[in-house]
Amino acid sequence: MRYSPEALTAFVEAVACGSFSAAARRLRKSQSTVSTAISNLEADLGVTLFDRSARQPVLTPQGEQVLSYVKAILAASDRLDELAISLSGETEPGSRLCSPIRCIPMSLKICWSSSDRRFPPHRI
Repeated sequence: MRYSPEALTAFVEAVACGSFSAAARRLRKSQSTVSTAISNLEADLGVTLFDRSARQPVLTPQGEQVLSYVKAILAASDRLDELAISLSGETEPGSRLCSPIRCIPMSLKICWSSSDRRFPPHRI
């Protein structure tokens, strides 16, 4: 991949958090690492993703267009990771669910069906 997953993630988090420093805290990276990753992504793409003239970075129109593609790339990467795990047969995905005794059985059924749709090979 021409663009590093770290740079793509830093870009999405900076948008979600509204600042590079907040994104850095969420990613547990330094602010300069996040800023450099985004600058490198801008250089690789040849477009300016953020207008940095204001106190907080603001997405440019080009940045808004790129954002939807980056989100799709990261989502596809996550799905590929899940597929690779399920195909390897090394580990079977699963979850353990703990709930209070008074938990309504229908609520659990909704959780299970939602999990089955989202993660078909997943076992609860």
